[in-house]
Amino acid sequence: MTQNVVVLLDNPEGRSLVRDECIENRIIFQEFVDLVQAEVDQTGKQKKRGLWDQFDDILDRIEMGD
Repeated sequence: MTQNVVVLLDNPEGRSLVRDECIENRIIFQEFVDLVQAEVDQTGKQKKRGLWDQFDDILDRIEMGD
């Protein structure tokens, strides 16, 4: 994860909080992090080319895991 971009995921206490919420809502924590990272990687770009493809790939991984 890019340093200090998503503060909740940048420190152990925040990660724990997000992980607990993911568990409570039956969301796979790593896939959540991957989705956030895909968005963060597009920061500053005028056009977010490939973002939906990345989302599709990550969401497909989730569906395959079920």
